[in-house]
Amino acid sequence: MVKVRFAPSPTGNLHVGNLRTAVLNYLYARNQGGTFILRIEDTDMERSEARYETSIMDDLKWLSINWDDGPYRQSERTDLYRDFANTLLEKGLAYKCFCPKEKLENARHASLDKGEPPRYDGRCRALSPEELKSFEEEGKPYVVRFRAPRKAIFFRDGIRGQIEFPPDHVDDFILLKQELTPSYNFAAAIDDMTMGITHVIRGGDHISNTPKQIMLFEAFRKKPPKYAHHSLLVGNDKKPLSKRHGATRITEFRDMGILNVALLNYMGILGRGVMKEVMNEDELARTFTLKSLSGSDSVFDMEKLFWFNKEHIRRMPVERLLEVTGLDQTYSEKVFLLRENARTVVEIRELLSIFEGTEIADSGLSYLASSSCFQAVVAVVRNALNDSRDITLEDILEKVVHTVDAPKKELFLVLRILITGRTDGPPLKDIFHFIPSVHILERIRWLDQRLSSQ
Repeated sequence: MVKVRFAPSPTGNLHVGNLRTAVLNYLYARNQGGTFILRIEDTDMERSEARYETSIMDDLKWLSINWDDGPYRQSERTDLYRDFANTLLEKGLAYKCFCPKEKLENARHASLDKGEPPRYDGRCRALSPEELKSFEEEGKPYVVRFRAPRKAIFFRDGIRGQIEFPPDHVDDFILLKQELTPSYNFAAAIDDMTMGITHVIRGGDHISNTPKQIMLFEAFRKKPPKYAHHSLLVGNDKKPLSKRHGATRITEFRDMGILNVALLNYMGILGRGVMKEVMNEDELARTFTLKSLSGSDSVFDMEKLFWFNKEHIRRMPVERLLEVTGLDQTYSEKVFLLRENARTVVEIRELLSIFEGTEIADSGLSYLASSSCFQAVVAVVRNALNDSRDITLEDILEKVVHTVDAPKKELFLVLRILITGRTDGPPLKDIFHFIPSVHILERIRWLDQRLSSQ
């Protein structure tokens, strides 16, 4: 049975890069009828915070990414990691390293200065029994290092194909730190081993960790899981996605009115070859394969996310749309009309100003300021509404066109601004009967006051 896991670190809020890993694991588990496990990698005591763990789980729940098992917390499994480390020590597959942190740090900087990757030189690898006993009796602090075999490591990546590492790629990496807490690679491998993880689906930035984890599986004579490393997200400038590209945290997308189904949809098809783009969760899961994913960097395009959001808003039942916008049934007809023009839930609420507001948006004011005919149109509309509160849009249009000498396109836009307060929105013919005449007159009075105060 397929078992996958999503293993975030609670050192910050969930962002789209990590979310994509969660989505791909979730869809693969659903496609295979497998188990999706949530694991919290919180061994970084200084940076891990309970509020981030709560936030991550809340975001997953909002997206309807429900885990089948967990959450497991690495901070609660420390004794397990120590037991496994002791087993390796007893077998001679690991050793205690007493090298001072300062020396290791100096060696690290020296390697970086030479343009070489930092590597442990193995000075404690062959301590004599007498030296080991002496250091232990002195109470010298130590870490536990893995005695890495000098062998090539290769594996077949489920997305990228065959990947190989030379014999000298992996040095004697740390298993337990001085405080006897596990390193990332050790905890991840032991967790995958003991939880029976069959497939590890994660970002391409973890490829270099894979040979270390495979070595640990082999040290315990266990079969490693199948690995698949998906592409990383970049901005439109092809640089790694970051805050400078705009929103990246899931809470930010929620606040700007992105639907959970739209975000899940985009994350579920990004970097994949698919026959169609707009899909619900069931379709995403049914069509998901690792082979459909590309190993090349994937561009996260905010405009594309808005497009997905608009498509899902248009397809969403009005009753559900009312629920996510926080509106009651009295707004159903208006929301039905507005959803064709809204890219986000927030925009739907903003578009309600067409029916409820009395002001004119800045874009509308800017256009009126550039129009030579808007004063004449104001006069016609005011007189028409005062003469008859039951007047139709067609009657107003006819009066405006026959009275004001200006291009029809300009006349129509000025009329839209006076009636709705906006330069955009649903067709006037669809919404005019929802806007009371007194409401339009109030908006015109607001405009008069605005102009007189300038």
